[in-house]
Amino acid sequence: MFNVIKLLCVFSLFFSISSVADVLDYPLKQVSEHTYVIHGPLETPSPENRGFMNNPAFIIADQGVIVVDPGSSDEVSEMLLNHIKALTKKPVTHVFNTHIHGDHWLGNDAIKSAWPDAIVYADPRMIKKAKQGEAHGWIELLNRLTEGATEGTEIYYPEQALVDGDQLTIHGLQLRIHSVGIAHSDSDIMIEFVDDSLMFTGDNVAYKRILRMDDASFRDIIKACDRAISLGLEHYVPGHGVSSSVEIVKLQKTYFEIIYGAVGKYYEEGLTDYEMKPMIVKMLSAYKDWADFDAMIGKHISLALLEVEQAEFE
Repeated sequence: MFNVIKLLCVFSLFFSISSVADVLDYPLKQVSEHTYVIHGPLETPSPENRGFMNNPAFIIADQGVIVVDPGSSDEVSEMLLNHIKALTKKPVTHVFNTHIHGDHWLGNDAIKSAWPDAIVYADPRMIKKAKQGEAHGWIELLNRLTEGATEGTEIYYPEQALVDGDQLTIHGLQLRIHSVGIAHSDSDIMIEFVDDSLMFTGDNVAYKRILRMDDASFRDIIKACDRAISLGLEHYVPGHGVSSSVEIVKLQKTYFEIIYGAVGKYYEEGLTDYEMKPMIVKMLSAYKDWADFDAMIGKHISLALLEVEQAEFE
């Protein structure tokens, strides 16, 4: 009997450890005086990362907590809330969603469940796109890519619209909104946190990851990078990859400039996208080890070519 009980205890301990290990628990980094970031993995959503790939962040103010991009699911957002609760008992009062792509904002659901009075902000274009069906599309896509790991996450739409030039004072802290054309998704805002000399760029900037450009504009995303660079801030939190100085924004801008400039040049010479590709890949050797470079570069060249062709008729 003793051996049976001992064996049951071992099995119980094993399954308990396995269960705990299965819960998302990525480390938190303080990147400035008031600002903290969980830097997510660079891979696309999968069963292994449970759909987590963005950089959820928060600001601790005197009277409450401000969240930026709470992630792709209830689980990601709950991980974020666990980190917040470990540092402060203050409530989450404001949430900012940088753009329409669901890996950044579907965690609204868990935030609102925990703090029903929190106000959720986004670009009006994002709110419109989400309510017209893109939110459901992202729920379905993430659930499929993760083989059900994000299942149960519900949609909570942003309530308050913000546009370029808006300024907010929240708990005595100053935030400014920047939005430049179509940029990454035709729904983007970048959030300048004045007190910490910091900018949340959303997916206008990534580091060590090649960004999705399916609904983007190369010309406008270059303008967005220029805007971020012109502010001369101390800290930049990208949509993916580690937070750093303005150098990561310059590196991202250079990637887009190389592609759009080279595609324009080779288009004038009469080359097709597949004929351009080998030469452009060589020009982008500094980025060849970035996540999804091989998967995305051909599509980026084709999308840039469409934009170059369209520009001829403007």
